[in-house]
Amino acid sequence: MSDAKQDSTTKAGEDLAMSLIRLPQLVKIHQPNNKIFVETLGVFRAALETLWAGNDTLSARIHRGRMYINERRLSPNQTLSVTITKLMEFLEARKFFGFRFLKVDSLQDEAIVEFIRDVNQCLSQPEPASWLAARLEGGWASPIIDKDFKISIVMAQDGSGKARPIIWNAGIRTLAMKARKSYSRALSVIAGLNDKLSDGQPVNISKPRRVVQDMVEGLFQNENLLLSLSTIRDYDDYTCTHSVNVAILSMCLGKRIGLGKIQIMTLGLAALFHDLGKVDVPIELIRKTSKFTQEEYEVVKNHPLYSVIRILRINSEHTLKSKLLIPPYEHHLGVDLSGYPPSDRTSSLTLYGRIVAISDHYDALTSSRSYRPVPISPEQALDIMLQVSGTQLDPLLMKVFVNMIGIYPVGTLLLLDSHEVGIVSETPAGADQGRPMCFVLDFDDGGLKRGELVDLTEKDMGGRFRRNILRCFHPSEFGLNPSDLLLQTA
Repeated sequence: MSDAKQDSTTKAGEDLAMSLIRLPQLVKIHQPNNKIFVETLGVFRAALETLWAGNDTLSARIHRGRMYINERRLSPNQTLSVTITKLMEFLEARKFFGFRFLKVDSLQDEAIVEFIRDVNQCLSQPEPASWLAARLEGGWASPIIDKDFKISIVMAQDGSGKARPIIWNAGIRTLAMKARKSYSRALSVIAGLNDKLSDGQPVNISKPRRVVQDMVEGLFQNENLLLSLSTIRDYDDYTCTHSVNVAILSMCLGKRIGLGKIQIMTLGLAALFHDLGKVDVPIELIRKTSKFTQEEYEVVKNHPLYSVIRILRINSEHTLKSKLLIPPYEHHLGVDLSGYPPSDRTSSLTLYGRIVAISDHYDALTSSRSYRPVPISPEQALDIMLQVSGTQLDPLLMKVFVNMIGIYPVGTLLLLDSHEVGIVSETPAGADQGRPMCFVLDFDDGGLKRGELVDLTEKDMGGRFRRNILRCFHPSEFGLNPSDLLLQTA
């Protein structure tokens, strides 16, 4: 689907959802010839006609906090998220999951008004969904009352010749490949930046800005793909992978709190540059496996200041550069200002500085280091971070970050009571008990490959969860890089 068509579908889907919410309210207080009612009816009709284009039927439903038009998920944006929340409440009150609309060339206003009144009347019935389905049977509109929903499932053969469902369709595979390329370019850019600055060569902001812009676009297309990339762990090039991962986590957190694209791009650049000063710290200290002496620690504590000095050497417009200096300086300072570099300041940390501090803390804890070959598991890392919430880390942002990462963070390995091992791909908002979705892992020629996507909130006929989590593992315990499995494209 082209970007223009996708944008048109998203806009029409949002209009459809909003008019579905408003019309039942308006019909209670206005006559059908009322100006506001007529205008809203026109929005509803126009949305139907746009979404009917090329289709004989239209399905619009909410599934796990997302809106799907004809089984295609709408591209998320801030206003759509608000509309989806309202539509979820609207549908949950009536105990169904969406609507199907048959294409009608000469749909009369009277038919739409009658449909809306039936949607209102079903609320007073003992079984709203069943009543409305019977009431609308054979007509142009009907409620979707089946909860089971499969998205873009394609059957393909695995290595053993067995047919398995491959969940990601071609569009998602394309996004995954683009995301990988963006990550690789970001690694190359930050490595090149370090080399040029070390040699005293001039450095321009254009390449870092382009790569961050690419990641911002990817973030708004599919946040989970970008979060999957943040699980990449390259111990041989820790400084570069850490910088890129912190940028990704910071941008995702920025989006979660409602920052716009330009703000997220600035935040991403600041996060990408936050550790530029590490190259000014003697390499023997970076690679040291034992505890620092006090003298050595004093040297290491200067790296945020060194980062500021290096950013000053980057050729960029002054307005942008001024916004990039403070977050790297602040990322170890702590919200109580007790961290480093030592400062006499009394003003609070900037928003971007607080975001980068959280992202830096999380990625550092969950990565292998010279002094800690075995990384801390994601859930342990979150526990550690919550303990310093309010002193080192911003407590409100930490709540958002924990919700973003989930109880079982992306990339965590799960041992299930079904004798399966899964890797967490995402935890949708509102998931029952924080249970995630995960890919079951299959063995193929002695190695692991990604199998089917399973939803750990699924229950059997008796109301019991089909799969339960017995234990969590850090992928590094098995020498695995989560992104290799999460971003498989074949």
